[in-house]
Amino acid sequence: MSQSDDKIPQLPGIDIDATFGGTWVTHFRSSIIRHLELIFVLIIAFLVLILFFFIPYKFAFLNLFYLPVLLAAYFLGKKKSLLASLHIILLVALTALIRPEWFTSPGIVLSTMVMITIWGGFLVLTSIIIGSLQERVSKGFAETHRLYEELKRSRAIEEMKEKVEKTLYTTMDPVVAKLATEGKLRIEKREITIMFCDLTDFTTYSDQNAPDIVLDELNRFIGLIEPVIDLYRGHIDKYMGDGVMVEFGAPIDYAQHALMAVLAGIKIQEKMKDVAMPWRLRIGIATGNAIVGMMGVNRQAYSAIGDKVNVAKRLEEICEPDKIFIDEATYRMVEPFINVIKVRNMSYSRQSDKDLLEQLRVLEGRMVEEGESADLLYQMGKIHFGLHDVTAAISCFEHALTMDPDSTEIRLAYADANLKKDEYEKIQLKGKLHKISVFEVKGIKSRWHDPNIIPPSLVAKYRNVEINIKAPFDAILAVESLDGSIGRGLLTGMLSYAIADHLKLNEDLKQTILQAGLLQDMGKEVIPHHILNRPASLTEQEIKLVEKYVVESVAILKRLGYVDEALLEIVEHHHELWNGNGYPDGLEGEAIPVGSRITAIAEVYGAMTSWRPYRGSWDVRLAVNELRKNTEKGYYDPKVAEALFEILKQDPSE
Repeated sequence: MSQSDDKIPQLPGIDIDATFGGTWVTHFRSSIIRHLELIFVLIIAFLVLILFFFIPYKFAFLNLFYLPVLLAAYFLGKKKSLLASLHIILLVALTALIRPEWFTSPGIVLSTMVMITIWGGFLVLTSIIIGSLQERVSKGFAETHRLYEELKRSRAIEEMKEKVEKTLYTTMDPVVAKLATEGKLRIEKREITIMFCDLTDFTTYSDQNAPDIVLDELNRFIGLIEPVIDLYRGHIDKYMGDGVMVEFGAPIDYAQHALMAVLAGIKIQEKMKDVAMPWRLRIGIATGNAIVGMMGVNRQAYSAIGDKVNVAKRLEEICEPDKIFIDEATYRMVEPFINVIKVRNMSYSRQSDKDLLEQLRVLEGRMVEEGESADLLYQMGKIHFGLHDVTAAISCFEHALTMDPDSTEIRLAYADANLKKDEYEKIQLKGKLHKISVFEVKGIKSRWHDPNIIPPSLVAKYRNVEINIKAPFDAILAVESLDGSIGRGLLTGMLSYAIADHLKLNEDLKQTILQAGLLQDMGKEVIPHHILNRPASLTEQEIKLVEKYVVESVAILKRLGYVDEALLEIVEHHHELWNGNGYPDGLEGEAIPVGSRITAIAEVYGAMTSWRPYRGSWDVRLAVNELRKNTEKGYYDPKVAEALFEILKQDPSE
């Protein structure tokens, strides 16, 4: 029997070198492995010698041959052990034929051979079984060893990946880092919104203070704005000393990128006013096409280039401290949600401007006393024109012409104002060939305070309730920015409270309903943003995906610390319908929590009267008529619907 060294299996689970240590052990082990078959033959020869010549009862000790066969099966494998057992059987059988008296009494050779055959069969069977088990164990051990080595390699790779990702996340936007490691970033031209922030008087401050103080204050500023930018899905492109460049709509192509940018700017300015900073902040925002992607060769960074990047930077440079300037493209996208004023080409800093403003106040006082007249409107128009407020001037001239259409003087002034409109009301930015319209952001429009949607008397009646609301408004606003449903949470919550009050529910339940109305759409952030902003109809699969958001809203509220079961139940079932065709559980009639029945119709009214990505806002009368029809179809609780109609059509203070 012969076998190469590399095919001799190792003892599983035992590392001889590690156990005994030293080079002599390794040498001794190698010698044994090289001469293992010779040792095996010598053991058999020794057993034959002992058994055949020195032991009187041969059959009783034939089982000693199992020992070398077992060893052969374990160390040499199934084939070698089978060959060894056959050799042993042949040797014993020949010995029994030649010297039968060694095994039994004379004349009983046949029974001896039968016994040897039986013994030999068991010996062969033993060698096959043990050899097969040994081969399986060896293969299992080898596979385990291979998997262990692969696991060590994969663990090392995973650790290296974690280190790389950790490094990337500290130097790069986590979303960009993830997309970059997955190979999903590409250079492309896309409509995005760019925001530049810059601190005033930073150079003077840095010259007058120690470096550690300057950096500490600067990092405090960065720590202030980073959470806001992250909340509104902005990508911080780079820090430029005391300035920051941010993209919205890249690398993730959020449809409401302009709205997110403006809301982020508003919240940043609010935070700057709430904390004691040694500087004031200017913000410029522009929207349009830009090239975005990973830029650079050896050192890459995700960035944007293009004309709109320059426009945003120029807007920031001309912006006054504590304010936000946006271009016309941004204004068009945020017009339904944001209050703005148009920036004129000059300010009221001159004494002549102040004199004109005083004259304007006098004329406005006369109009209150005397009433409107063509002459007063004409004079007011001329003053507005002198202040370069051409839009207001044109409005005055148009109104004056309706009273005195034959006045040549008013006609000439009206024509002159229209000719000068672009010159006076557009801004010449550095590096731009043409002037552009610039708007100053003044704040967020409140749909609850919109008299076209909610009667002012209703707002006044529940003013104290609104003032005392405690809710995560920043988180609510961030979710609403995903699809432009700004203000719907407050409108739904307050309108739901008013309905509950009209139905004479107790105060605790009214407060719970108010909170539920505010928070019930928090789960929308799990819906893909392109579905939320889809102008076309949704597929059946997409509708099922949207329906899951109510359950997600409950999960989010629990993570935010809301544990009131009544509130969570209202949120979970606010899409149930009175006729049982709603979701998620198909509850019907009185089985639906009363709070869910109230917030459901309040939310639908808010949705109908608001701007949506796929349509404009509905007139209140049209929305009420549609709700009446749907109530008749069995969508809403008739009592709740009637309460809504009553508080919308009459003065609730009566």
